[in-house]
Amino acid sequence: MKNLSVLGALFVLTGCTVVPIPLNTALLPGLVPQSPPTHRALQTEVGLPVLPDPDARTTIVPPPLSPTASMDSTTPAATVTTPLPNTTSNLPLITTNVAASAQDMTAIGERIFRNETNGDATKLLRWNSQGNFADLGIGHMVWYPANQRGSYIETFPSYLKYVQSKNVPLPTWLANRPSDGGPWANKAAFERAKDDKQMRELAKFLEKTVGLQAAFMTDQLRRNMPAMVQTLPPQYRQAALNNFQLMEKTPGGMYPVLDYMIFQGAGTSSNERYNGHGWGLLQVLLNMEGVQPGPNALAEFMRSAGDSITHRVAAAPADRHEARMLADWQTRVRTYKVATRVGVANR
Repeated sequence: MKNLSVLGALFVLTGCTVVPIPLNTALLPGLVPQSPPTHRALQTEVGLPVLPDPDARTTIVPPPLSPTASMDSTTPAATVTTPLPNTTSNLPLITTNVAASAQDMTAIGERIFRNETNGDATKLLRWNSQGNFADLGIGHMVWYPANQRGSYIETFPSYLKYVQSKNVPLPTWLANRPSDGGPWANKAAFERAKDDKQMRELAKFLEKTVGLQAAFMTDQLRRNMPAMVQTLPPQYRQAALNNFQLMEKTPGGMYPVLDYMIFQGAGTSSNERYNGHGWGLLQVLLNMEGVQPGPNALAEFMRSAGDSITHRVAAAPADRHEARMLADWQTRVRTYKVATRVGVANR
């Protein structure tokens, strides 16, 4: 199940170590909690999926979650992922100041490319009919038609500038485009152009730059993490930042973080909820046990992500038929345990 423009929103995504960094509470008011939250505490408050009354027809048994979580009987929301608010955050960049190598980013990008398209470059070119924009690359970068805008933050022109800043040449027609807007007015025009030379060049360009896309996503996610945690109750923000930095510090740790957000969402939107309980990246970070950076962190992120998708499927309305996707989702999550730095993980 694709969550279009999750990264498109975070590019504002498309997506690294962690020495604990003291936070400037004057710049980040309310970010440091009065007392640290316990593992899986008050999950309904932070949006972790809890199934109080499983549908009798489902055979999926969610892993146990916190007994302190209260029940919520609100109507399930749709699962179409929506972006973060289209606003500019004044919060400072939180980063561990450790950059991954180009080789690491390439391994991450290739792994996500396989997950998203099974290695088919033509599937890096999509059109989002609901939002009327081109949906491009491994991180679903948004490119609106010329002179059009919408509720999603446009990210593909920013990515092209990022590529040029790395002295990587663009296809001639992209380098010489008359405006930042896309050349297709709508889905019909996009589909008619599918076999054009320009479209083939675009697919090849995106396939060859998956490593740069992963690096771009990483940079933008770091910049947006402070805004993301602001969507949580104050007492949970520090824990989410700590676990994000834990994954940054872990070799290969940005692969599971980026990949999970691409296919399950950031966890910031009310649309990423069933009965008020979410399943996105923020919820996975908050549901992690305290571990040290390294293989244990990869295994713990994988466990938390697996619990989250299992609860999502168990809580989903029957008419969404999400159980049919669980096995594929679980296969994808199992790749998180293998550090991408030592090579692309086997499925």
